[in-house]
Amino acid sequence: MPDAPLKIMVSSTVYGSESDLDQIKYILEGFNYEVVMSKEGNIYVGIDDDPEDACLKAVEDCDLFFGIIFPRYGSGITHKEFKKAVELNKPRFFIAHQYIEYTSKLMAQFMYDENTIRNDFDIQPTSVLDSIKVVDMYNDVRAKWVQPFFKTSEIQVFLETQFRDHERRRQEIEARKNE
Repeated sequence: MPDAPLKIMVSSTVYGSESDLDQIKYILEGFNYEVVMSKEGNIYVGIDDDPEDACLKAVEDCDLFFGIIFPRYGSGITHKEFKKAVELNKPRFFIAHQYIEYTSKLMAQFMYDENTIRNDFDIQPTSVLDSIKVVDMYNDVRAKWVQPFFKTSEIQVFLETQFRDHERRRQEIEARKNE
């Protein structure tokens, strides 16, 4: 009997990125992953559970974590999912819209003091960036490689490179468990 598909959680804000997320889901399913993402409604929320807690439980339960940073912050649950994946040292991959990487470099002079401590700098929401917390999200995960993208086709190249070989990822996860 073949092994069950690896479970990959795709974590991102949804608003304005629905078609990109649909494509990502179909590509990963084509590579034989079980895709978990709130957009699809396939994160189990118990009757008395808080949806945020359910999302964080989904991070715990996944085999791989794939975080996408779009220029929208949303409710903040995505940011908490990112932090949970880092805390749990999940095998994780991140991509960020090129605007976020650029904004991070541009805003660093305002966001941090001379000791690189985050201050209370904030912005008013705009049509380009709804919250400076998007930059915080990027900065929280960039200690590990974050692949920039501008077009959906660049996301597809990343997905093919990182996830096409499902069996290789399975072996890497098993090796990690045995360490």
